[in-house]
Parts: sequence; C-alpha cells; structure tokens
Amino acid sequence: MASKYNTSVSGCTGQVVIGDNAKVSIVRRQVASTSIKDEQPSTIQVESGFPLQETTEHEIPSVTLKKGYVLIINNQEFPSRSDVERKGSAEDVKQLYQLFDDFGMTVKTIQNKTSLEMLELLEETSEKDFTKFDCFICIILSHGSHSGIYGVDEKAVQVESLTNKFRGSTCPSLQGKPKVFFLQACRGAKKELVAVESDSEPVPIRHSGLPSDSDFLICYASSPGYESYRNPELGSWFIRSIVDVFQNFGETEHLMDLMLRVNHRVASLNSNLGHKQMPSEVCMLTRKVYFNAP
Repeated sequence: MASKYNTSVSGCTGQVVIGDNAKVSIVRRQVASTSIKDEQPSTIQVESGFPLQETTEHEIPSVTLKKGYVLIINNQEFPSRSDVERKGSAEDVKQLYQLFDDFGMTVKTIQNKTSLEMLELLEETSEKDFTKFDCFICIILSHGSHSGIYGVDEKAVQVESLTNKFRGSTCPSLQGKPKVFFLQACRGAKKELVAVESDSEPVPIRHSGLPSDSDFLICYASSPGYESYRNPELGSWFIRSIVDVFQNFGETEHLMDLMLRVNHRVASLNSNLGHKQMPSEVCMLTRKVYFNAP
C-alpha cells in the first residue's frame, strides 16, 4: 500500500543514521478525501543511539607579561585640516608611556607618520628579534574612518595591513606571544547619541559634567561605523579609561577582564549633547594575560 507521507533520502545506501538531537520533518501528503485536512509539518525528535561526547573542562592557561615592547604612534598634526592638531592626544601619550613604563616594559613613541611611513614603521618593527620580550603592544592615536586609520597625509591604512605583519608566519619571534593593538581612531562618521572633539570630524567643545592569527587582541575605541571622542585638555575617553582601569586593576585581573571594565566605563560616559561611545574588541587570545605588578 502506498505511503501517505512524502519522504526523500538521496545519496545514501543501507541504514540512515540521524545525529543526536536532530529534527526530522514529516509532511502528510494530500489524499483524495475530504475527511483529511492539509496539515503543517510535524516535527519529531530522533535519538541516534550515539551519546553526546562531553569534554573535560580544563583550566585556561595564563601568562604574565614581565617584559614587553610597546610602540606608540601619535598622529597629532594633520596639516590639511582646519583643526590641524588633535588636541589632547599628547596627554594620551604621556599617560600611556607612564602606564607601561610602570609595568616594566620598553616603550617607544613615534610622532606624525604618513600612511606609507606607518606601514614601513610596522614592517621594520616586525623584523626585530622579540625573543627577549613576552609580548608586543602597538597603540595608534589618529583620525580614522570605516576604511582604516589615517596617516597625517589623510590616507587610510587598513588595520589588517598592520596586524598581518606580526602573524606567526611573518614574525616568528612573536609566535605564541600576545600581540595587542589599541586603536584610538574613529571607525566612521556616525554619532552615538559630547561636547568633545571627534577623531573623524571635530565636535565643538562645550563644558559638561589565529594558528598564525592566534594570540592577537585588537581593541577599538568605538564600534564599527561610529566616531570616538577626545577631550582637548584631558585626552580621549578610550585611552583615559584604559590608563585608569589598568592602573587600578592591572595587578589582579587579566587583560580581557580589564577591557570589560574599559568598555563599561566608556559606555557610561556621555556629554550634555547625549553623544555616547562603545569600544569593541576582536579577541584571538588563547591564554589569560596578566601584567607584571609594578
């Protein structure tokens, strides 16, 4: 007798095995009878006979950064703009230098690089021997957009063009070591509804209360498409929050927990105009990363 159900199995011979927790839709086929109504597919749960394999939880390994190399690129002067100087960025550099110097790291600061000079600088840096260092940290302070980070010549450099230079396949002395990028720059022109300056187009100031890809952490000052903000006297929201959080909790908490605090702090800030900012991270770390206590 013909079945009243439509079933279709292709490319299989012998027994058909359905995986754990799989769902099978069985649709009743219309028959020539007014006593049976069209029905929606019914779903049944099928047990395959193969129990789920549970993995044993292991403690996530950790590393303490006793000696790191920190490169700070501060693109502060943009000659083609009406507001030539990114005011407040020098304060960011000062605070960052003090922070990582206190952590016992080697800190190098570079000023005002074109897009090509930035690429050449990162290429030259990636060719260094990092054997004696536990990590590499790159901090770039500049204008930016959805296209990337600007050199002082207003040309954008894609973030991937910078980070790719430090992959394990191209920089073997950093293989298996944390590579952290902090990027203080806008990622677009959208305003998250501050009376501060923006790192895309300035906002007027007002007074107001991988494999080779593994072991990367890329921290952006804002979410994709949005601006980031900077106070001309105090520096940027993102960098100020990093410095404050790392100084207060860097001895006891690992890096991702620190960045969670940074996210929370920046997201809590706003101006009298209602602008907001939300940092974001791309994490490919495989271990908990701690800073060496000063």
